[in-house]
Amino acid sequence: MSVNSSLSKLSQLKTGESRLKKEQSGHEVAAAKKRKDAASKRAAAQRTSSAASRKSLINAAVKLESEAAALDKRAANCSAKLADNARKQSQENTSLERARKSDASAQDRADRRRRDLEKRHAREIATISKPVVRHIHEIRHISPPKPEQLRVLYLTANPRILEEGEEGGEFYVVRIRVDKEVRDVRSEVARALHRDSIDIDHWPAATPIDLLNGLNEKKPHVVHFSGHGGGKALEFDDGVLDDPKGIPVEFEHLARALGSTKNPPVVLVLNACDTLDGAEVLLAAVPVVIATTREISDQAANLFATCFYRAIASGQSIRAAIDQSIYAIDVLAGGKGDVIASIARDDVDLDSLVLIELPEDS
Repeated sequence: MSVNSSLSKLSQLKTGESRLKKEQSGHEVAAAKKRKDAASKRAAAQRTSSAASRKSLINAAVKLESEAAALDKRAANCSAKLADNARKQSQENTSLERARKSDASAQDRADRRRRDLEKRHAREIATISKPVVRHIHEIRHISPPKPEQLRVLYLTANPRILEEGEEGGEFYVVRIRVDKEVRDVRSEVARALHRDSIDIDHWPAATPIDLLNGLNEKKPHVVHFSGHGGGKALEFDDGVLDDPKGIPVEFEHLARALGSTKNPPVVLVLNACDTLDGAEVLLAAVPVVIATTREISDQAANLFATCFYRAIASGQSIRAAIDQSIYAIDVLAGGKGDVIASIARDDVDLDSLVLIELPEDS
């Protein structure tokens, strides 16, 4: 059993657990209402002087009590399914731990091989320091290798999210323009001074497993999430083609995922509504978290992302990049630039933290 398979099954079980709890609650509430109505009708039967009315009211009360009993049975059935779900989650967690230990051993072997290759490469580079290529008519110096690019893992998720209207009643589907945000960010970075020093790898319709795969494959310095958030969680995609729904990933679990790599990211950007609340737990995995203090509009989210990465690609510090995005939101999105906030570990200075490794002659 692989880690990804176990995580996927656990995610499905948790989704099922949430659905069963909601279904059970609905049955219990409906049963209570029917009993209340039945009691009301029996009370009315006691008060009426008409025998026909009394009989009708009692019959109605009996019917309601029978319906309440049926709902109780459905609620009990949900309770039994929840118990079975909990048992399966426990089994899956055990399988997950075994798979992680197996993967860790394999990763250790892979890391040792990688380190050996890096040492060999370093020795080869040392032997050809300031190499010269000689031609018949010219002598040309080979350029030194470029500094390491800043790697950004850009995760976006826009599943089908239902929200209730302001007056209650019907729900409506909420969609956000995360695709346009990524396009605009890339366009801004392409015009930046050090555009070749940043690599943005976009993963659309990102699932919880995509986060792990991105960390393993890309070893990013920055992990960026754009989508829905709130309640100390992010809404990832469930990966379903038709009618995709969100999978909530709580910050506690997000921190565990971000910390499950030997090369954790330096910065985590949460470009979603109300992500500052509870974000302190994420500092255990990453030194810097940039989040939002409340709901953020599509326009403000787009301005934040484009201005932030344009500044980063221009060699600005984290603090300067945040300040530039706040200015843009205040001026171009009707104010409220203070929706963008940041937290960092005590030993991190955002004013001096520059993510782009600039060439020596810059």
